[in-house]
Amino acid sequence: MYLDERSNLLLQEVIGNPEISHASLEEKYQLSRRQVGYSFKKVNDWLSENNYPTIKRTKSGKFIVNPILIELFAEKVDISTRNYILSERERSQFILLMILSSDEQLSLYHFTSALNVSKNTVLRDIKYAQNIVHKYDLEIVYSRLNGYDLSGNEWNVRKLMIDILHSIFIIHHDEGYIHHLTDLSKYEIANCKQRLEEVENRLALKFSDERIKILPYVIAILLKRISKGKWITDSYHIDYEELSDTKEFEATEILIQNVERIPKVERLFITLQLLTANTLEANFLTKNELSHFIDALRASLDLFEKIACVYLLDKESLLKRLILHMKPAYYRIKYHLTTEYSMLEKVLDEFKPIHYIVKDSIKPLEEYIGTKIPENEMRFISIIIGSHLINHSERIQKKKKAVVVCPNGISISNLMESSLKELFPELYFYRVMSIREFEKKNLDIDIVFSPVPLQTDKQLFLVDRFIADFDKFQLRQRVIKELFNLNSPIINVNEIIHIVEKYSKIEEKQQLIGALENYFSVQETTNLEKKQNYHLSDLITPERIVFRDTITSWEEAIKAASEPLLHGGCITEHYIQKMIQQYPAISPHIVLRMNIAIPHASPEDGVNKIGMSLLKINDGILLDDRQRVHVIVVIAAVDKNEHFQALMQLMKLAESSKDIEKIIQMEEKDEVHRLINYYSH
Repeated sequence: MYLDERSNLLLQEVIGNPEISHASLEEKYQLSRRQVGYSFKKVNDWLSENNYPTIKRTKSGKFIVNPILIELFAEKVDISTRNYILSERERSQFILLMILSSDEQLSLYHFTSALNVSKNTVLRDIKYAQNIVHKYDLEIVYSRLNGYDLSGNEWNVRKLMIDILHSIFIIHHDEGYIHHLTDLSKYEIANCKQRLEEVENRLALKFSDERIKILPYVIAILLKRISKGKWITDSYHIDYEELSDTKEFEATEILIQNVERIPKVERLFITLQLLTANTLEANFLTKNELSHFIDALRASLDLFEKIACVYLLDKESLLKRLILHMKPAYYRIKYHLTTEYSMLEKVLDEFKPIHYIVKDSIKPLEEYIGTKIPENEMRFISIIIGSHLINHSERIQKKKKAVVVCPNGISISNLMESSLKELFPELYFYRVMSIREFEKKNLDIDIVFSPVPLQTDKQLFLVDRFIADFDKFQLRQRVIKELFNLNSPIINVNEIIHIVEKYSKIEEKQQLIGALENYFSVQETTNLEKKQNYHLSDLITPERIVFRDTITSWEEAIKAASEPLLHGGCITEHYIQKMIQQYPAISPHIVLRMNIAIPHASPEDGVNKIGMSLLKINDGILLDDRQRVHVIVVIAAVDKNEHFQALMQLMKLAESSKDIEKIIQMEEKDEVHRLINYYSH
């Protein structure tokens, strides 16, 4: 019997989070009650067939998971991949991986035999795979002499190969599955991994767990293709001087020592694989290049502060995190080797306002690299800055000690750590660690958080890399219960049902129980110290809008724009003086899209509560010889991120010169507020 993709996903979820309810699974994965029930019937049939304990369900929709199952997962026995049935997308990816790594000519027979599916299924899968490769300007071709192969630029073939490996490893942790479907032997991979560890020692760095797992396969396939004469042509302009001057270039001799003949361009490509791999610690560039790079990063952070109206605490520590992340990202961006990270979409909503501001503040870095930064790489930068903005200051008292163990790179690891610190202020967190580092150390800790199973005698909690609000309450409840033997106050749904049954007839009792559990779970989650995110229309009310025909000076403009906030008790007179002192003249750095000026000072300079006020000047105030600014918004921020959503909406308004012109022509404050309200939702 086979376990399909959906059933496997739900099994993994319940093993990692036994407290989750049937109704919660329905909502989280957008499935019907019947679909979830059908999947768990398949899961239990499969568990029984493999002599594992089945998963039980209570009347209230909770799951009972036998500890033996949890132990099996913790021991890294990837039981769910045994007899796992591949989806069409997964089969297509494996077909492509077979083509990329094979030592022999491949026919339909090879695919049907390896995948254990019919000829017609394979033909459909090849058609699906054809759609994948078209995105890389490649073509799957077939001839009786050479079998199935890929036609197109070898650089694009390599990019396809790296992306497919990354995608496969997200789902298939059991490497035996990959060995079974490709011509890559365990010896080849073990040999490549050993050499990569020698590279780590030579370069005094550590690749992330995720990269040390994928890189041996990348290197093994590269060496196969090079040995068969499938080389990169000189048409793709690799900067020889830049890459050959790196320690990574020298270290490639460890990886290619048994290759008889290797073109220089191929050695440079292998160098790129080392340079673009996520690391946990590393040296970066030459001393001179590093200095210019840090200047560009610092300029971007300064610009972020000006646009976001925040002052970044401990900026040097943030700078170090960005440098560590940008070492591989620099080469990924420059040589267009960015991988699609679908998991990043989960985090975009949480950091959307920050991401919006990052896009505007990253220009100094783009100028240094010499190209636009792709959206996915931009998201990583947003994650690092966003996680830094989450309160990260901790004092170790008599707290339980925890550690986050994550196989991913620095940005995702730090986001996990920041989210968990915010969720568990009663815990002291050691710095985030890789799996390899964690397994070598004997830490004095009470609890381990990780997105993957680990072998440890400490209390282990499996958590998503990106913890959704929906899951936070249940996670907190489980941890507090296990660590302190306490139960969070829980509303007893069965008691509510009992009361309702006294006075009315319930037709769909189980559905009502599930709906109530889901509702109260969401209510509790909402109460987890969740700060309010203000919309622009919440902060700029009609009472906080000021009209003036003319203004004689920039100082007068700041004072006039600040009046509503001063009278409303949001700011003090000292705050106004600080803005005047900080911005003695209007500066392009505080003018959004050359349309809206946003003077501000630090919260400690006299902010009592969050607020924004708007001044419209009919004649405008001169920004430069040609440009006049007609709208000034004073921002009073008390928190690092409460005002971000409103600021993002203000930036969108500033992008529309047409609507700014409308504001200039408006004569009623309510009209202005209606337009602001349009941008607030």
